Order: sequence, then C-alpha cells, then structure tokens
Amino acid sequence: MSRTRTKDLAPRATDLIEESVHLLRRHPERLAGYYAACGPFAVALVYFWAYVTWFAPPDGEVAAGALLLVLLFGLRKAGQNRFAGRLLALRSGEEPPAWTGRDWLAEISAQLRMQAGGIVLVPLSALFGVPFAWVYGHYQTATVLPRDEGDSGPSRTKQAWALAQLWPVPNHWALLILSGLWFMVFLNLAVAFYMVPSLVTNWLGLRTGFSLSGWNMLNSTFLLLTAVLTHLLVDPLIKTYFVLRTFYGRSRHTGADLRLVLRREGARSRLATPLAGLILIGGLFFAAPPLPANEAAAPQPAPASAQAAPARLLNPALDQVLEQPDFRWRLRPAPVPPDLENEGIIKGFVRSTFDVIAQMVRTVVRWFEALHRWVRGLLPGDGVEGDSAEAGVRARAPFDWMAVLQWTAYLLIVGVAGLLLFTLWKVLAHNRTPPLRAAAPAPAAAPDLRDENVEVSRLPAEGWLDLARQQAAAGEWRFALRALFLATLARRAHEGLLSLAKFKTNLDYETELRRRARSRPPLVEDFSRRRRQFEDVWYGSTAASDVAVREWLQVLEDRP
Repeated sequence: MSRTRTKDLAPRATDLIEESVHLLRRHPERLAGYYAACGPFAVALVYFWAYVTWFAPPDGEVAAGALLLVLLFGLRKAGQNRFAGRLLALRSGEEPPAWTGRDWLAEISAQLRMQAGGIVLVPLSALFGVPFAWVYGHYQTATVLPRDEGDSGPSRTKQAWALAQLWPVPNHWALLILSGLWFMVFLNLAVAFYMVPSLVTNWLGLRTGFSLSGWNMLNSTFLLLTAVLTHLLVDPLIKTYFVLRTFYGRSRHTGADLRLVLRREGARSRLATPLAGLILIGGLFFAAPPLPANEAAAPQPAPASAQAAPARLLNPALDQVLEQPDFRWRLRPAPVPPDLENEGIIKGFVRSTFDVIAQMVRTVVRWFEALHRWVRGLLPGDGVEGDSAEAGVRARAPFDWMAVLQWTAYLLIVGVAGLLLFTLWKVLAHNRTPPLRAAAPAPAAAPDLRDENVEVSRLPAEGWLDLARQQAAAGEWRFALRALFLATLARRAHEGLLSLAKFKTNLDYETELRRRARSRPPLVEDFSRRRRQFEDVWYGSTAASDVAVREWLQVLEDRP
C-alpha cells in the first residue's frame, strides 16, 4: 500500500472547532491573561472612535491617540501570543514557558513588524473574497506561532505562511462556521443592547436617555462597541482554533502528536478497569426497570360461570342491558347540512380530510399572529400610548426599520429553535451509539467459533482469551487459534488503533493498523505475522499446534 497523502490526513473543520471548545473549557483560567492584554486596546479603541467622531479634535490629538493605539495593539498581540503559547504547551503536554519583561518587549516589537501589513491586506482580501482564508490564516498563525530561540522575524513570517497554506478546504469551512458564530453573537448583543432600555420602560415604567433616543441609538459608536465586545467573546475560540492548526501542522515534521499519545499510553494504569467495571455494573443495575411480581404477572383465571356461558345466551343479555337508559349516549350527533346528506363515502372522506387540514392551518396562523403580537410588544414604541411624535417620524420614514427589526427577531427565534433541535438530535444520536469501551455486558451464550460471521464486538479481549483457554483445555487448537486472533482484534480496537466493522477483512484491519500505528512498527509486524499464522490454519491446510497456541496466549497475557 502506498503512503497516505497529506490531504487525506487533513483534520476536519468541525473536529478542530470542537477540540478548541474543549481545550478552552478545560483551561478557563487562561482567559484572564488574554482579557488583561486585550482589554486596554478594546477600551482605547472605543474611546478614540467616540472622541474623534463626536468632538472633531485637532490633528495633533488624533496623531497622539493613534500612536497610543498602535502601542496597545502591540501589547494585545503579545498577550495573544502568550495566551496561545500556553494553550499550545498544554496541548503538547509540556510546561508553559515563563515570560520576562524583556520577552514582552521583544514580542511586542516582533508582532508590530509582522502585523503591520495586515491592516491593509486583510480588508482587501475580505473585499475580493478568494484569498481571504490564506491571508487571514497567515496573520492569525503569525499571532499564535510561538517565539523560539534564534527565530528571526522573516523566519516566523515564512513559517506562518507555510502553515496557513495547509488544508485549505477545511480552513475555509472552519472560517465560515466561525464567521457565522461571530455574526450571531453580534446580532444577539445588538438586539439585547437595543431592547433592554425598551424593556425597562415597558416593565418598570422608567424612561432613560437610551429609550428616548429611539433609532438615533444605532450610530457608529454603538456598532463599534457591539463589534468590539463580540470580538472579545469569539476571538479566544478563533485563536484556539489556529493554535490547534499550528500544533497539527508542525506535528507533520516533529511528530509531537504521536509522542503525546505514546506518553499517555505509557502512563495509563492497569488498575483503573475494576473500578470502571463496578461503576458500569452499578449503573446498569439501578437503571434496569423493576420486574413485575409473580402474582401480578400471572394471568388471572376467568370465573367458571363466564367460561361456561354459551354465546347464544350471553349476546341477548348484553343487548338487553345496553338498551337501558343508563347506557345510552347522551350527546346527539351534530346535524348534517341538507347538501351533505347524500354525499358518498369517498367524497365525505375527502371533505373531512380537507376540513382537518384547514383547521390545522388556521391554528398555525393563530400561533403566528400571537407570536407577532408578542414580538411587537417587546419592540420600542409599540404598546406605549401617546407617543404620536415617534409614530409620525416612523410614518414619514422612507424605510420601515421596525419591520426589519421584527423579521430579525423572527429569524433569531427560528435559528435558536433550529439550534436546540439540532443539539437534541446530536444528543439522542450519541446516546443511541455508545462507544465500544462502554459496551453492554456479554450475552450468556458464548459465540460460536465455527460461524464465519461472528462479530469481534460481541466480547471484549478478555472474553475472547477466556474462550481460547476453554478451547485449548478441550484440545480444540484450531478454534483456540481463532479466538486468539479475535482477542487481538478486540484489543487493538480497545486501544483506538482499529475500527471494527462486519464488512472489513483481515487484510483491511492490517492496512488500517499500518496507517494508525506508523510509529510502532513492531506492533504492526507482529499483527501481520499473527494474521498469516491464523489464515494458514483456518483457511489453509496447516495444522494447528498446541505450541503455537500456548505461545500466542502467553504473549497476550503478558501484554495486557
């Protein structure tokens, strides 16, 4: 089999974003340093914009403020590099590096040199669209790329550009997802900031300056403030995503991901499985439904008189009882219109079906009208009597902004409902397909080793070993050899090196193991030799020997 190409090993966009979320959740304390470095620049940027747009200061003050923004921008980028370096060290299983004052100054200078062109190139690339993923990925990678000893600015820029060119298709998908997340957060913040004063007025009767300003509140300072807050909320996830891209991209040459897996495998304890087994058994015991009692489950015999009563005597007695006034239905059927009395069965069925559909449509329309009235009650200006000035301004406006805001609220409600349904579907799908390590208890009947379609997942590795010992004790060396091969497959699947499937052949398993265990050649060669040994006995004419079975069993017992 030829070597797998690099593009076949590209991580998926959703997997990287999901891993980024989990990495941030495991280490939320890292966000304190991030916001300590990015907060001053965010506050200064909003203040500078509001001061320049409202008061029109002289050119000297604008230049001084711009210089201060540049210095705070360098501090922000250096803080982001420190935040990304700590996350990268945690992902690699290493100790985060310690920074001194000289390191801060050197990183601020390096980031100002590397990020200078991004102020022009990133907006231009976003305008043209096509090169945006590469240009934006280059400057984000330059931000999160750790500063090694002896690395110069051009060297880091070259490394960042090489990493930005990796896996372009997943990178485009990831940036599309992150952009959608950014836009949704922006809309939520904008709607919340705009509606909170109106809600305070409607619910508490308090009129503030924000509620009286109306649509004048939607100025450039408001939009910039919302954008800055949105970026502060979403940017840590974006930086973590590029940290993981940098980690996997550099691992193609350094093998850091494989070394981390080997260290974790070596540190795994052999005594952790009994406790997990007890927890699993206890959970299954308490989750099992109670069995009905023998007395309640046993069918009650019918009375002898009822069993012996003939049908010719029982039916007239039932008819006589049902004719009594107590058993007559007291509701009379609705009168049928004269034009519908003589309609046929098919025509009546079709008419009743359309009546039910029309009733359902009217119900949905009533729900939508109720939702429309509820949304209008939350918007500013609706439900407040006597505000004729605002109504006149809205009537003279060439564009109905209130309708746009209403439809935006509808779209947000639909989006949130769709997100909840998608989350519920993912949870249910995850619960329907439990992982192999948490498999249910083995069935009482042992698998038939003569069956060619027996599944490896029916027993764990220890269960197949027990079956091999039983066959060896009975002198069935051929069946013992097959149980040992199935135990080998189950153990490799438990280690995450194989994915069990009914359609896979033994050669498919070997090919998959060669791809996933490239750093463990002895393990791959041992599996290949065992596969040939089993197939020579099971499908060929080679006789199974007790020496081979005992040797294989001893190897599996010594290497749990």
